[in-house]
Amino acid sequence: MKLGFIGCGNMAGAIIGGILKNHVCGAEEIIGSAITESGRKKAEQTYGIRMTADNKQVAGEAEIVFLAVKPQYYEEVLNEIKENIDKSKIYVSIAPGKTLEWMEAILGENAKIVRTMPNTPALVGEGMSCVCGNEKCSSEDVDTVCRIFAGFGKTEIVEEDMIDVVV
Repeated sequence: MKLGFIGCGNMAGAIIGGILKNHVCGAEEIIGSAITESGRKKAEQTYGIRMTADNKQVAGEAEIVFLAVKPQYYEEVLNEIKENIDKSKIYVSIAPGKTLEWMEAILGENAKIVRTMPNTPALVGEGMSCVCGNEKCSSEDVDTVCRIFAGFGKTEIVEEDMIDVVV
């Protein structure tokens, strides 16, 4: 399973750490992007993953693409990668306030999108994450994301309109 992280800050780090700790996949199967050279070096040194400054490269190589940038950068990043949307890939959001409908309007109705809401205890492996997928996602797609998120805490599948209030 090839995983990609667009943005490698604290929450992405918690997810990557859980993935590696629980042997979901190896570091060689993870690619990430960060806007700063220092961010890329930190992620490479901390997790042993391959890093780039190119979000399109991450979206192109990964089977599951984690959108781990701050909410104010979502529209810019989604517009940057939307030309390469592949209906076989899963796009995972961790941003509060960015609904499935909002993301579908940018990425297109064929994109498989899983919206998640991890909470801050995830940073120390004790998190609770709510997860929901859009209509293009199968139950297997959502279960795959839940298994990944279980690496740093508990997961709960919820209805999309409840995700911002549950965590």
